[in-house]
Amino acid sequence: MILACLIIFTACQHRKNEALKDIDTTTNAQPVPAPALSVIQEVKPFKEFTKFWDYYARRIKLNEDFAGYDTNRNQISKEQFLKALSTRLYQPIVINPADSIRYQLKRNPPGAENAIGDYMKMYAEKELIFYAMEKNPIPKFSFETLDGNSYTSENTKGKIVLFKCWFISCLPCVKEMPELNALVESYKDRNDIVFLSLAIDDAAPLKRFLKKTRFDYRTVAGQKIYMTNKLKVNAYPTHILIDKEGNVVKVANSVNEVRMFLKRMLGHSG
Repeated sequence: MILACLIIFTACQHRKNEALKDIDTTTNAQPVPAPALSVIQEVKPFKEFTKFWDYYARRIKLNEDFAGYDTNRNQISKEQFLKALSTRLYQPIVINPADSIRYQLKRNPPGAENAIGDYMKMYAEKELIFYAMEKNPIPKFSFETLDGNSYTSENTKGKIVLFKCWFISCLPCVKEMPELNALVESYKDRNDIVFLSLAIDDAAPLKRFLKKTRFDYRTVAGQKIYMTNKLKVNAYPTHILIDKEGNVVKVANSVNEVRMFLKRMLGHSG
């Protein structure tokens, strides 16, 4: 079954048998009617996972700043929208093909494959963790890289910092390295951007690996505890973009997202 390019590092996750609550309407939010839209092309929720995935992969970007609406087209917060998706009861559908940043919750139809709900639960919970991190200070850190450089929460203030969280046997983590090297190269003339590689692996295997595989980030070994307990990362690769004040701007899972959000950030900051 498709899991995109995420590798869940935790070998076994405890799944609670929670009582799922139907949230067709949001009781704690002030209903905000959807703004006037042009002709709406209704999209029905999907029963087959393959059709759902084809639509979701092309149209839905839960990591973006989107406007979310409940089943009655009342606007709700991004957090409420993601929590609804995490119940396995709903699918996100673009309200209007001409305005792709407005998503509505559509209840899974009778007979929908369970994989749809399972997939949405996994991704919605991941995005909720990321959403909670954004605009908050990065947890304090003090790293020494394999080449002996020191980076801390304090000495990186005034710089943009990009973390890559990974481990050696994560194939998607390794596959994206040439693109990340190109990203580093494109900003080589800026001394206000720091690219830091946080690896689960110990120093010795990392040094052996990096002798054979070029990676232009500064690498820090043995960071499983920091990534798991402080950053709440449980999927790899994960990238975290931090602004010059030490606040998390965006958490992403792909190079394309990293490139886009970094470019936006620099466009806004000059």
